[in-house]
Amino acid sequence: MPAESRPGRRPSSHSASGKAGSAGGWWRQRRAAKKRRLARMSRKKRIARRLGLLLTWLLGLLALLATVAAIGVYKFVNVPSPDSLVTNQLATLTYSDGTPIATVGAENRVSVPLSKVPDHVRWAVIAAEDRGFYSEPGVSLRGTLRAAVNDVKGGSAQGGSTITQQYVKNAYLNFDQTLGRKLKEAAIALKLSREYSKDAILEKYLNIIYFGRGAYGIQAAAKAYFGVDVSKLTVAQGAVLAAVIKSPEYYDPRITPTAAKDRWTYVVDGMVSIGKLSQSARNALKFPSTIKQSNTSSSALDGPMGLVWTQVKKELAANGITESQINTKGLRIQTTIDSKAEAAAQQAVKDNFSTLTAEQKKQGLRPALTAVNPADGAVLAYYGNAKGSDFDYANGYRPPGSSFKPYTLATALSQNLAGKKPSYAISSTYDGSSPQQIAGVEIKNDPSDLQYSSSSVRIDFAMKVSLNTVFDRLANEVGPTNVRNTAFAAGIRKSNNSNQPTLVGKNGVTFGIGIGDSDYAVRPLDQAVGFATIANGGTAHSPYFVAKVTDAKGALVYQHKTTASRAFDPKVANDVGLTLKPVADWSGVGLANGRESGAKTGTAGIETGPNAGKNSDAWMVGYTPQVSTAVWVGSGGSGPISDSNGQQEYGRDLPGRTWKEFMDTYLNGKPELPLPTTQQITSGANIAPTVVPSSTTPSTTAPSTTAPSTTAPKTSAAPSTSAAPSSSTAKPSATATSSCGPIGLVCKPSHKPTSSSNTPTATPAATTSPPGG
Repeated sequence: MPAESRPGRRPSSHSASGKAGSAGGWWRQRRAAKKRRLARMSRKKRIARRLGLLLTWLLGLLALLATVAAIGVYKFVNVPSPDSLVTNQLATLTYSDGTPIATVGAENRVSVPLSKVPDHVRWAVIAAEDRGFYSEPGVSLRGTLRAAVNDVKGGSAQGGSTITQQYVKNAYLNFDQTLGRKLKEAAIALKLSREYSKDAILEKYLNIIYFGRGAYGIQAAAKAYFGVDVSKLTVAQGAVLAAVIKSPEYYDPRITPTAAKDRWTYVVDGMVSIGKLSQSARNALKFPSTIKQSNTSSSALDGPMGLVWTQVKKELAANGITESQINTKGLRIQTTIDSKAEAAAQQAVKDNFSTLTAEQKKQGLRPALTAVNPADGAVLAYYGNAKGSDFDYANGYRPPGSSFKPYTLATALSQNLAGKKPSYAISSTYDGSSPQQIAGVEIKNDPSDLQYSSSSVRIDFAMKVSLNTVFDRLANEVGPTNVRNTAFAAGIRKSNNSNQPTLVGKNGVTFGIGIGDSDYAVRPLDQAVGFATIANGGTAHSPYFVAKVTDAKGALVYQHKTTASRAFDPKVANDVGLTLKPVADWSGVGLANGRESGAKTGTAGIETGPNAGKNSDAWMVGYTPQVSTAVWVGSGGSGPISDSNGQQEYGRDLPGRTWKEFMDTYLNGKPELPLPTTQQITSGANIAPTVVPSSTTPSTTAPSTTAPSTTAPKTSAAPSTSAAPSSSTAKPSATATSSCGPIGLVCKPSHKPTSSSNTPTATPAATTSPPGG
């Protein structure tokens, strides 16, 4: 076959068919074939192909622009001598009004020459932070380009810096997360690499970098973690110090041992990979123990405010401000803590816990108090412990008992508005008899509440006197998972301090969540936030501690941006709030001068063992429109707690008295703002009003629109054989005991209800105690 006639061959220019016209025909055939291929491509593929080409061009242009910008910055940037740097600008922590709390960041720094740093410590740092340190030009081009791409996308500058760049960032620059700062960082790093040797840069880096525990530089870090001079560090110890550089707070072995050991493993394996540690030597290494951190905080932070400082640092870190920057950049950190509120919190704790009995001290009774602003979630007061270095009980997880019942009611009312049947309302009547069987488990009301137990109880009255059986059954009917979701929406955290899911029991989510059983632990801060959502008409705000941060020159570095979410309908918040209005007065801890509040007591108990049936946790959570406050009292463990008379400790006792003192003091002089007065959600026809415990004339009106109610709600049904007590004459009982346990405790099946279990128990009208709650 002639060459010019072979398939796929371009016609020869020497052949008869290789004339100019034929050559043009060949190119036309190529274009036609290309068009046919494109026509066969799907529209999506064509769009993707074009976008890919466009992205390639854009990335190329971006790289060119970044290169040009870097050259410009490199040409004009000035690099001061490393020896002239000043790094000891302390931070000032203030209250919300700007009044100083403390200065923080006193430096623990001792510079040492590189010759005193063992080789294995140097290589550990290099293995951790920049394995190409001695061979690279001082700049990570990939990291800088990634920062440029992220800046175009609207994100913050990315990591991936070399040791030289990290040194420049810490020594020369501010902490702006911008492309401009990243380019300047790269330019200075390049100049430093030309003007100083690698060893000189490494020495400066090791003396300026922050290692945590207030230690700046490798010498201070050796003392802080191991109590030895840097020259005495072992290979394993040097690897620990190298490991913490990335995130000192997170990789401190005393704080997060598992993460610290994982990072240490990465470092020593890296030393093997770069040929600075033999595999056999690596296999022989054991993770070293560290010494306990010494207390270097200022005196103002030695007390309760030290725990506030811990929360502030966590919040700043989450917003890109590291502890190293806090300690060196002269920041002014304005917290949300109200000085008057914090003083009131500490005084209320002191007044109520300075007179504990010998038995209460033996039990280890301790409080936590948190208060937030319902309008935006700002934390106004925070007390987690007497010492800033001790465990923070305001951030600890404890079972909430009956103080969780408002979320159960909010779930039921929300389902009413959504058109689900049955249509629950606070005026609906419900089975509050005791005992009851729910899902094969026997449920009882607290013995102090048996006088109110009836087969027909209004839900608002059940909230007031805290009947377990009503809210256990209600949670079972509306769905325990739905109650959980309502609580999350209101502000309860979805994961705990160990990043494990919350509000889930050993057997999943059961009806026990309706009364805050021991499986459903929450933080005091969560409860203050959740009740703040009710106070704020169903709009939730996440709690925050930092209002704003400015640098040494007064320029704004960070400012909190308030975001809101709708937890439930305002009508739901209104009606839940109506059921909470009488509780404080009913419990004997009503606010001064008749100021209205919404509140709920709570008690959780011990289910098994020799102390079964005794209380372990007691709560008082309540609000006005200006502030929502949660007070928890317990031992911090699973031991029993008692009042000053040796009887069960309830929410109305130490928690209630502490709550009342704080609220009265903080609110003194503030306007008395009204709470909801009128029921807004009505029940459907399928829930027929029936008898309610009351010996007075039946009524069909909504709950009282004035002061908190002192009598049981009424319905248009026949009178009951039981009368509700008056809160004006009721005295808190100190003798209530329980064979089943306090409010919040699910009893195991012991006996079945008798035929008379739904009959209300008669009781005197004016001499009974308020509920244990």
